[in-house]
Amino acid sequence: MARWAHTMPTMAVLLLSATMQPLNVISKRRLLILLDKERIALLDEVAEREAEAALRERRLPRGIVLARLLRAVHVPRRTLRPNRRNLLLRDDMTCQYCGVGGPASELTIDHVVPVSRGGAASTWENQVVACRRCNGRKANSHPEEVGLRLRRRPGPLTQEFSHILFLRHPELKQAYDALVA
Repeated sequence: MARWAHTMPTMAVLLLSATMQPLNVISKRRLLILLDKERIALLDEVAEREAEAALRERRLPRGIVLARLLRAVHVPRRTLRPNRRNLLLRDDMTCQYCGVGGPASELTIDHVVPVSRGGAASTWENQVVACRRCNGRKANSHPEEVGLRLRRRPGPLTQEFSHILFLRHPELKQAYDALVA
C-alpha cells in the first residue's frame, strides 16, 4: 500500500455493486489496490487503459472513474452519524430557528437542549443548524425561554445513502447518470 503514498488523489471514485447500485466513494489509491486484487472492473475502456498504465508506473489515475465489484456483496443498512457535514445536509444549510441560509462557514451547530442542562451531546434529535445570531441569542437556554421556535422537528437523516453520496460528489452523479441513461 505504501507504494502509492507519494500523492493523494483529489478526485474520488464511485464504487458500484455488481448490480450497478452506488455503494461508496473510494480513493484512487483504494481503486488501484482493488484492481490489483482483481476485485473490481472499470466501466470505461479509457479509464481501464489509464488504470493499467497507472498500475505499471505505480501512479494514480486521472479523471472521473466508475468501478463495479465483480462479486455480489451484502451491504448492511447504513446509519449516518450526526456530524457537522450530515447535519448541514439534513437542514439544507438553513438556520432552523430563523430560516436564514448561508455558507457552511457562517452556520453553527446548536444543541436544542444544552448539554449542560441535560441534553444529549451527539444525537440527531438534539442538534440543529443555526446561524451565529440565533445560536448566540439562545446561548445556554431552551429555545422557548428566549422566544425561539424550531422550524421543524430534528430527526435522523433518512435519505437513501446513494443520494447522500451524490450530494457530496455532484461530478460523480453526472457520470453515473450518463452510465445508466
